[in-house]
This record gives sequence, C-alpha cells and structure tokens, in this order.
Amino acid sequence: MSKSTKLRVLGFIGAIGASAVLVGAATNGTGAYFTESHSGAINASTGGVHVATTNLSLDFAQLLPGEFQSRQIGYTSTGSGLQDIWLVLPTDGTADSLNGIPGTPSGTAALGRYGHFAVTGPDGSFTSYNLATAGTGTHSGPTCSTDSYGRGGSEAQAATRTDYSTPFCPVPNAILLSYGIASGASANATITFGFTKLIHAAGQEDSPLAPLAQFKIVATQHGINPSDPNN
Repeated sequence: MSKSTKLRVLGFIGAIGASAVLVGAATNGTGAYFTESHSGAINASTGGVHVATTNLSLDFAQLLPGEFQSRQIGYTSTGSGLQDIWLVLPTDGTADSLNGIPGTPSGTAALGRYGHFAVTGPDGSFTSYNLATAGTGTHSGPTCSTDSYGRGGSEAQAATRTDYSTPFCPVPNAILLSYGIASGASANATITFGFTKLIHAAGQEDSPLAPLAQFKIVATQHGINPSDPNN
C-alpha cells in the first residue's frame, strides 16, 4: 500500500472516531443544544366587598292604627366586583318585635298581628301583617312562605281581634335587596312599618319614639348568602 493510500485510510478512520465521540457526547447529554429563557412572576391581590349607605335611621313617628309610613334607604356598591345587597336583622333576640314567638320569654315583645312590616328593593320584597313566629297552643297556626332570599310573605290581615286566621309571617333575618349590583351602581329600598287597626286600646296613644329593632345593610359576594359560614 502506498504511503498516500495509508494516509487516506488513517484519515477516514480518524473521522469515524471523531463522529463516534460527537454522537456519544450528544447521547450523554453533554452536547451544546441551543436554548433561550425569559423570567416571569406570579402576582396576586384581593378585591373587596364594600357598600356605602344613606338614611339608615328610620323614624316612624306618630303612627295611628291602620296607617303605615314608608322610609327609603340608599346604598351604593363600592366593591371591586358584582355584589348582592341585603337587609339583615340580628339573631340575638333584639329583633323579637318583628319575628319573636309570642307567649315565650324571648318573644314577649312580638308585635304579631298588631304590626305591619314590608321591604321593597330592586330585586326582593317581603310583606307581613302578622310578625310573630308560630309557636304552640293558641300561638300555633299556618306560616307564610318565603324563599332562600327572604322574599315573599303574606298580604293577609286580621279583620278583628278574634280573627286568628292570619298566617304567622315573621320577618326573615336576611332579605335580598339587590342581586348582582355592579361596582359604582346605586339603588334604594323602601321600608314600611306601622301598627294595624287591632292595636287601639287605652294607654297606647302618644307613646314616645322608642327603639324597635336594629338592622344592617350587608354587602356580600355575588351569589353568597349573609349566613354563609365562610363570611
């Protein structure tokens, strides 16, 4: 074999060896692949559920039997998203005039058939002429219907003091006023109260203005009830 031929053979063998080394390097993960990266970040913040209100001190003065007065309350949704607005009564017994059980120690203030209460909002309403919760014995009877939003009630009124056919219709602890109100939107709700014609009796005239019940205007996330345990 000539010298030049030997050199060509050796060069070919060397090239094969070099290729094997490159293939092995790539297989072992030590090759020089092309790559590029860009950094990112995960950020988070919380929104808010807020409501601004007006006219929350409701005075019903110089009421006469069978004559009812109405007052308006105003509210503006100031949260970061859709909200529901509710009228909420306390559940600690201080609203017994509007939903107590007559004949029981905690319900001695219950107005029952002697009071009328109504709420009218853009997306919910309730009315009743028998504000007591049904109890037992002489204080038992049919109950009016309300839904999970506190909407409903009864328009039935007792004709006389001996008329006990009026359904028991206590004011719900939470009544929906606005459903899915947008941030920045404002609305009004009307609250009506008075004593029915059954209340007339000696010693009940000219009574001073006195607390009847407390309430709150509550904003919740859209679709969430105020009684939700996660609130």
